Amino acid sequence: MSPSANPNTEVTNAVYSQANFSSIFAVLATFDQAIHATGINEPEDLDAIVRCTEDTKSLKELALALLAAATDRKGKSLPSEDQWPKICSAFVSGNAVDMLKGLEVPEDAADSLDDFVSQTPAVRVDMLYWLSEIALMSNTTIKALIDIEYDKARKPPSTNPSLNDNILRLSPFAEIGKQRYWLFGNKTRQLYIESLSQRGRGKIELVAQTPEEFAAAAEDLRAQRTNAHKELAERITSQVVPYLERQIKKKERVERSLQRQALAMANIHMYETRTRKRQRVNYNVDELAEYDF
Repeated sequence: MSPSANPNTEVTNAVYSQANFSSIFAVLATFDQAIHATGINEPEDLDAIVRCTEDTKSLKELALALLAAATDRKGKSLPSEDQWPKICSAFVSGNAVDMLKGLEVPEDAADSLDDFVSQTPAVRVDMLYWLSEIALMSNTTIKALIDIEYDKARKPPSTNPSLNDNILRLSPFAEIGKQRYWLFGNKTRQLYIESLSQRGRGKIELVAQTPEEFAAAAEDLRAQRTNAHKELAERITSQVVPYLERQIKKKERVERSLQRQALAMANIHMYETRTRKRQRVNYNVDELAEYDF
């Protein structure tokens, strides 16, 4: 699973997804051997980049660095700006499109790097988060680092006193025989299965991303003979499905609140006070809690 939100990586008065922002920063800080992004040492550095309005050079370099990591590009050279639409289109036409669910990424953000830069900070963060998630799944250097830390984690605690917490958060959701199950997403969940080959790596395929698909996957796992499969089915049923159902209900509540606010704004009316001074009634839409699905 991707690095989770950490209060130490959050920036106040954010106009974007805090969870996705925190994940981006954690990935950049943890896998600097694979992602060659410069000038980002603190969350405030990343915040300044995603908010920039005039000098967008650092934003473009960060986007291209994540794009290079997502394509498993070797060396420190970055893709050219002209390659942005072609590579993004390739991601959208593959399994990576499933990870766009719930993200605020319009289609034109992939048309060109300039179109990406012209987006709001919220869209920029979601797009960068999408690329960082693809990098976690496909970059061989990142996978090697995860495997190293995962092997350390399986040893007795006395032999590994200083494990990288961010990498350990990326441990498989489950590992059964020659199969690893990976759980990605912050506000959403996607379950992938990786079939390990003799060389240690295999193809990663999407298993589930909706409550119904997770429930069906759990039923398939329960039908297996081993206790490990049945235990994984129980984890999915007791942890993942309820979480997704809560997120859906929360989204529905927020959408109903937004509809009520829109109706109220459409019916702003004039009224007479006791002093007969005409005043306009205003409804504060900012009082709505920010929702990020």
